[in-house]
Amino acid sequence: MILKKLKKSMSLMLAISLTAAVLVGCSNTGSKGEKSSSGSQVKDERKANNELVVAVASEPEAGFDATTGGHGSMTRVFFSSLFKRDKELGMENDLATEYKVSDDKLTWTVKIREDVKFTDGEPLTSEDVVYTYETAKESGSEIDLTMLENITAVDKYTIDFKLKEPQSTFMEKLAYLGIVPKHAHGSDFSDNPIGSGPFKFVQWDKGQQVIAEKNKDYYGDEAEVDKLTMVFLDTDAAYAAVKSGDVDMASITGDLAGEKVEGTKIVNLDTIETFGVEFPMQKSGEKDKDGNPIGNDVTSDESIRKALNIAVDRESIVEGVLDGYGTVSTTGLEKMPWLNEETIIKEDGKVDEAKEILKDGGWEDTNSDGTIDKDGVEAEFKLLYTDGKYRQEIGLAFVEVAKELGIKVNLEMKTWDNIVDEIHSEAVLFGFGSGDPSELYNLYSSKAAGGGIPWDNAGYYKNKTVDSYIDKAFASENEEEALEFWKKAQWDGTTGFSNKGDATYAWLVNVNHVYIMSEDLDIGTPVVQPHGGRIFDNVTEWSWK
Repeated sequence: MILKKLKKSMSLMLAISLTAAVLVGCSNTGSKGEKSSSGSQVKDERKANNELVVAVASEPEAGFDATTGGHGSMTRVFFSSLFKRDKELGMENDLATEYKVSDDKLTWTVKIREDVKFTDGEPLTSEDVVYTYETAKESGSEIDLTMLENITAVDKYTIDFKLKEPQSTFMEKLAYLGIVPKHAHGSDFSDNPIGSGPFKFVQWDKGQQVIAEKNKDYYGDEAEVDKLTMVFLDTDAAYAAVKSGDVDMASITGDLAGEKVEGTKIVNLDTIETFGVEFPMQKSGEKDKDGNPIGNDVTSDESIRKALNIAVDRESIVEGVLDGYGTVSTTGLEKMPWLNEETIIKEDGKVDEAKEILKDGGWEDTNSDGTIDKDGVEAEFKLLYTDGKYRQEIGLAFVEVAKELGIKVNLEMKTWDNIVDEIHSEAVLFGFGSGDPSELYNLYSSKAAGGGIPWDNAGYYKNKTVDSYIDKAFASENEEEALEFWKKAQWDGTTGFSNKGDATYAWLVNVNHVYIMSEDLDIGTPVVQPHGGRIFDNVTEWSWK
């Protein structure tokens, strides 16, 4: 932890020196464009003008085209969707006014509002909805719409979605895509988006900021703030900018939350964002369609996976890495209604018991090199991770407990562009948590392995019984009826994907989302935060006191 604090201090000093240069555009927030050397004065000007500057860690480099990507919470700033999550991750109408499902469960009919306009003044109709979904289906975007047979405009405000087979979770797809205007979806749309959300896009200064103004024609609750500027800063630079008064709100790590900064407050939001280690489940030897290796001779051994699951002291990760801003996760599903509570590990950190599991599984250090082995195979594998808050330190904690067991885990940071070469043959530290039960299909169904998205069932897990439960869940009348099958897929008393069964993952922690913001800023009641965050979902409630 000392090393972590030193690294944070050094990067923070550098961030403070660079913040002014990065914030050239966003500091000029007065109605007449005045600049001020005083962050406090600039902040007062923003408050007087009802303007807000928020730091956003990740810039959507491909732009703001809702048919090719969700852009996380930014989608809610500019676009409307048919449905949306409520404060407790349930579902409620957005553009939709009602829906019904046919008796054969294949056709979903959705009626939409008749009073919605895009920010260019044109009305939003069923033709725009059909165009959005057809375009997204063909774009190879991050949303999987392969289950759609066709989409039809029944009339000006009614749409039929015809599925190839029943899917109880299809509502999730209807809440994901921001609707784009068919008449204005040109080649420059991603740089100049037109939507029907609570804010109107004004300009994008690439690498620096996006500026938005309140959409006065918005059909929902009118935003309290007149102007919203989203600046792109990493955690330390954003923290420094809030301290100086140049930024009003930023996401930070737990270790920064302990310092009292005058004029600010800390907001700690519970999440369903879960981090865990995914294991390759097959022995090595096969290759995927791109020639990348599949399988790992160490992690494919069940005793390795089960031993690591009970040896990790998750509470120590919550306290030591997250500084208490998080909770233990042994299932990845602690806050979900489809959790099978039988799969919760009641007590972990049991290193001695883990060693017995390994010994019973045939793993011993036969050559006295400090690493256990079996049938000539050393217990050694990589743990891949991408850059981001906490991931390195969580990975290091996992490496240390593995070392206690005689398992050598080599931690390697990669980008998503180059991680795919080894994603099926080495362990990966993943973050998930969408509040969508179909995520269980993506992670554990054999049908998801080898598809268009490399991290879907990256370990090539195959269990026919689990597959059958997932299929039955999809074919259910609704999500409530599907609960039984989602739970059995985890553990049915004999098998399942959870640690009680095949132990496909070693789930570790739920990570809270922590924000530092002006003490005069009220962000209402945010939704429960999923992986990646949905902080802007209730942006219309944000206001200056």
